[in-house]
Amino acid sequence: MLRELREIVQRVTASSDLNEAMAELAQQTRQVMLADCCSIYLRREEDPFYLLAATDGLAPEAVGRARIPLGEGIVGLIGEKEELINLADAQHHPSFKYLPEAHEDEFRSFLGAPIIHQRKTLGVLVVQQKQVRLFEEGEESFLVTLAAQLATVIAHAEARGNLSSRNWHGMLRGLAGSPGVAIGKAWVWRPKVELDRVRLRRADDLPVQHQRLEKVLQQVEAELDGMALRFKESPSGESVAVFEVYQYILKDPVFIGLIREEIEHGWTAGSAVKRVCEKQIAQFANMSDLYLRERAADIRDLGQRLLTRLIHEDDGPLALSEPIILVADEISATLIAEIPRNKLMAIVSARGSINSHAAILARAMGIPAVMGIDHSFELLENRLLVVDGYTGELLVEPASSVLKEYRRVIAEEAQMDELFATVRHEASRTLDGVQVSLLLNAGLSADADIAMNDAADGVGLFRTEIPFMMRDRFPSEQEQVHSYRRVLTSYVGKPVCMRTLDVGGDKQLPYFPIVEENPFLGWRGIRLTLDHPEIFLVQLKAMLRASIGLDNLSIMLPMVGSLDEVRVARRLLDRAWREVSAETADEQGIIRYPSLGVMIEVPSLLYQLAELAPLVDFWSVGTNDLTQYLLAVDRNNGRVADIYDSLHPAVLRALQQIIDAARKHARPVSICGELAGDPIGVLVLMAMGYRRFSMNNSNIMRIKYIVRQSRIDELQKLLQEALSHRHVGAFKGIFGRYLEERGLGGLLRSGL
Repeated sequence: MLRELREIVQRVTASSDLNEAMAELAQQTRQVMLADCCSIYLRREEDPFYLLAATDGLAPEAVGRARIPLGEGIVGLIGEKEELINLADAQHHPSFKYLPEAHEDEFRSFLGAPIIHQRKTLGVLVVQQKQVRLFEEGEESFLVTLAAQLATVIAHAEARGNLSSRNWHGMLRGLAGSPGVAIGKAWVWRPKVELDRVRLRRADDLPVQHQRLEKVLQQVEAELDGMALRFKESPSGESVAVFEVYQYILKDPVFIGLIREEIEHGWTAGSAVKRVCEKQIAQFANMSDLYLRERAADIRDLGQRLLTRLIHEDDGPLALSEPIILVADEISATLIAEIPRNKLMAIVSARGSINSHAAILARAMGIPAVMGIDHSFELLENRLLVVDGYTGELLVEPASSVLKEYRRVIAEEAQMDELFATVRHEASRTLDGVQVSLLLNAGLSADADIAMNDAADGVGLFRTEIPFMMRDRFPSEQEQVHSYRRVLTSYVGKPVCMRTLDVGGDKQLPYFPIVEENPFLGWRGIRLTLDHPEIFLVQLKAMLRASIGLDNLSIMLPMVGSLDEVRVARRLLDRAWREVSAETADEQGIIRYPSLGVMIEVPSLLYQLAELAPLVDFWSVGTNDLTQYLLAVDRNNGRVADIYDSLHPAVLRALQQIIDAARKHARPVSICGELAGDPIGVLVLMAMGYRRFSMNNSNIMRIKYIVRQSRIDELQKLLQEALSHRHVGAFKGIFGRYLEERGLGGLLRSGL
């Protein structure tokens, strides 16, 4: 029956309307199983009943009307027990509930399977026959398999709003792209020119095509300069950095050269742009690393902007009469920049992740963002939305009571922002006098040029991958020196920790592709660079040259799993330092030998800390990857993301083990994962003994305020109390109350 199963699922999946798909499934299932009746009962999360959604055998007029309350009837029993029920004569079962409107008097045998998606029962799939008999084992297996397949289809369709008409209202779930809450009307944007729909055309007037290209390059460059200028006064340099990525691509001689080559091969300027952009999009889109995959969206946006100019002139700036919530399949940084700041309340995007430039820019601007919402956006046009950037939830036409609560949240947020601003120039010190260092995670875009953040104590993690990603070759030593020097000079007198190249496997270089079945466990990070010392040495020398006269550089090794990797890396650093020192001694003096540290993110390192200590100067804990590897959970996989928990007992024990070893062996240790920027996470970590935290720019102010409202002695008592509880949620509850007692309960949005 496997072939029949596939055919049924394919037909249901291909249908654009869920109601039609359910009717088709009921009919096909009845025929394949030679049953007298097949019915599908579905339940919305907020409904206290199962509704007959489709049937082939019961009265057609009962569809959409017949209801079975939760816990009642055999259907309710299946939903409650979450298991299959096979009955020879259902009418004699004590849970049997007669539905007069369905006219099911003649059906006796009953086989029902729950439709479950991610631990939630969405409905029940039922087949019935007139004769009294038990269904066979093969029939049970078929129905269970079909129900499991159907669950994914239904969950997807519900998210897209296909279960109802334009009057649908409720909640959609996505990814929390930028914190905050906004209430407003949806404004759905659609691009004038879509890269995928542009038809390729040949040209015989090549000089004219080159002239057209040159003209639009100048026009788009001027647009980007204007957009960057708009954000120059932003307190966050990340805003300008986002546009520098676009400017870098547009001025990249390799990128422009490829377009010109296509014109020379006989393509129109528009076709040349399309061909080059689609090739580069494909390169980035196939990368496993989420941030680098998002760079495909930047290329697409720039390509569509060039094509818009080539095909027809822009109509000028967007005209908006009132503030809106921007909704689109894909939102670019340039689109955000085109909307007046006082008119943009929040953004909602179907595509994109927390690493997209739209999300980065939203965080820098302080506006809420929800990414990855899978929905038919045309149904949202001009409808009232609540965007919850804390939970990643989008509420459509919410009830008045819900609106009232969210308005209270918005008012509370405004008060907290004022509070956070008061500590910008204050020390990061607890109420009982314990000093804490708050550092920046940087390098996610072209933010090598980020403005000096006077609220931060330095850079705890600078990612060096982007200069390598944006070229068609490995960058030269001098090109790297120029990039690193800009970062180091932005933080004179403050420490800057640069992570060596972390590519390979999940972070593909366009000119150095690596194909692996499991890239997260593959040839990446220090493994790759040690196998290519010619690449590693050039980067080390570039970092050393960039630090001349500044003395604020430290170097960190990623994805270390063994002590031999550290020993080899240390020998290469020694060599690089000797060579650079010899070359520059006469001109610029002695170069300070930098501190060398490792990222603790591979679990094997947890069992080698005593041996590791003499080999390095410091440790930094990458809680994101460490949690992912310890729990064997991909936090970006929606099916298992809910069990990714940085406060899982195993993760907390590992973190305690690391800080204990750091104390014992007198090694500085910092946290550079997302846990450092989490209000509860930072309290737990301070209680353990951590004093150095590196985080995204948007988290610095609120974490500084939290630090200044806390006492280490109190946090240590709370830690012991939380450890005495057996349930996983104890930490969130106990430390959450600590925040609430200090008027910071507004930072905890999970309960809304």
